[in-house]
Amino acid sequence: MGANTSKVGASTSTAQQQVYTPQTQIDFSQSLVSQLESSKETDYVTKENAEKFIEKKVSQRLSDLEVETLKKFESTLNNSLLSDDDNDAIDELSSSSLNRQIESLNKKLTLFDQLELQKLEKYEGAKGKSDNKKDDGNVSIKAKLTECLLANKGKPLNCYEEMEEFKKLVMG
Repeated sequence: MGANTSKVGASTSTAQQQVYTPQTQIDFSQSLVSQLESSKETDYVTKENAEKFIEKKVSQRLSDLEVETLKKFESTLNNSLLSDDDNDAIDELSSSSLNRQIESLNKKLTLFDQLELQKLEKYEGAKGKSDNKKDDGNVSIKAKLTECLLANKGKPLNCYEEMEEFKKLVMG
């Protein structure tokens, strides 16, 4: 690359014109010959035009391939997506069935919470009856511990102080 640019002037002066003679007679019309001789396009311009033409064809083919690939991808994607039809064999995985399952689980959670509240109210009522028999000091400590444990279900360490008071009551 660097060697050719420094010798451009020298190579053009030493370039020779070569003439090839065909084995068969070739006749060109005078208009074609005059058009070729009057053409202002050089080899460089012709080469550039050919490269532009090739680049245009390659980019066109690439864009066609891209469109084709996108169509194949979309069709594959659409075929693989789950349908919302109730008659579909994969109904248990469709979004509508998942929504129904979520709703049923929410209903079950609501029922569970209601049962927990009923148990708490029932326990509070039973506790009130048994507390009347005992003195007020013991009842208040037991009540505090019970309420704390029920309020902090699964986190008994949050009720450490109430547990210590209850231990003192039981031990002493």
